[in-house]
Amino acid sequence: MARNTVYSVLQGQGFTVNQTSDWTAHAERGSQGASIAFGAFTGKAGRHVILDIACTGDGYGNLVVTLTQGASGMSGGLIGVGQANSLYADVYNAIEAAYRGAGVLLATNTV
Repeated sequence: MARNTVYSVLQGQGFTVNQTSDWTAHAERGSQGASIAFGAFTGKAGRHVILDIACTGDGYGNLVVTLTQGASGMSGGLIGVGQANSLYADVYNAIEAAYRGAGVLLATNTV
């Protein structure tokens, strides 16, 4: 199932995924305390980030997976924001690669 692919990739990237309904989930990784206390020194690997996942149909029988960045990753000033953005890009690329490898990716859109 396509949504399980997203969950699996996120878990492989160190996220804890909690399903909030049949078609939505909340994913989180890193230490919020460390990100606040040490800011940019937490580094990309320890940065606290949140993703909300929503799976919907597009009306043509295709699944649309929407990942929304949570309000985390902002500690550490510009360096911390850069680390969070880099981490999000890594996650998006890993998910895209999983779908592309399965031959089911139709398109991506990053806003």
